[in-house]
Amino acid sequence: MNEKIHNIISYCLVALISILLYSWLKNADSNVVRILLLPHARLTEIYYNTSLVYVNELGYTSKNAAFAIGRECMGGNFIIMMFGMTSCVFVQHFKGVKKLLWLAASLTFSIVIGILVSCIRIIGSVAFVAHAKFALFHSGIGISLYFLTLITSYIILKKLFGSEKGEKSI
Repeated sequence: MNEKIHNIISYCLVALISILLYSWLKNADSNVVRILLLPHARLTEIYYNTSLVYVNELGYTSKNAAFAIGRECMGGNFIIMMFGMTSCVFVQHFKGVKKLLWLAASLTFSIVIGILVSCIRIIGSVAFVAHAKFALFHSGIGISLYFLTLITSYIILKKLFGSEKGEKSI
């Protein structure tokens, strides 16, 4: 098979993995969500010197119920975007089995970075929880962090792997 076909198969595999991951995160039961949100909750507890309580179907909540860290706070959509970008844009730099290894590395990298950035987003947002425009701050912080992380990751990977023919360098 030629390299173009291998790349198309890789893109389809990324799409399939992304759809499965999205479905799994959306439908995960409360016990799974509890485990997936644990890093977010623990880092928030440490940073704000507080304790959070897990409430089924809601997530980790502060004792005064001022805020909750729920399923949507995991950064699942961002992880999927990061995985799609890192794997699809740079898969053509690999051949054969190394393509699959790149997809696995991209997924692992995306999960780790996604959790880290989501934790930073939550910690940064909690400071504004009492503000009337909290939702705006929370969304703005998230969009800014996620966009900045995607751009930074792209630039780093592009410097690491190089540009494609005809592509202008940044």
